[in-house]
Amino acid sequence: MDALLFVPVRVNALGGAFAAVRTARPGAGQERVGLAFTGEERLHAALGSTQRWIRLSRPALLALLRPLGIKDVRIDPLYVGPEVPAVDLLEDGPVLAGVRRHAQWLPDEVW
Repeated sequence: MDALLFVPVRVNALGGAFAAVRTARPGAGQERVGLAFTGEERLHAALGSTQRWIRLSRPALLALLRPLGIKDVRIDPLYVGPEVPAVDLLEDGPVLAGVRRHAQWLPDEVW
């Protein structure tokens, strides 16, 4: 049996009675993927400390995403957010501004 994962969700304005699983795109123009994390601290590191979540197994998450045509779930992406601008520091080449990021995920619409 698959372990339960921490799956980011958005809740409705009616006190969270309904939750929508968050999805993302690994890059502009790429197909949407589901997001899941192996620990709450990893989820909060990637999405912020206020991100809500539910516990689901990978097969259960895939079953929810299948009607949307989403066939892949990314586990523990390092960063999910808007594009971070690159800046040149000295002559070492472009680096990401602010905290160093190792991966980029573009937030997508939720269902």
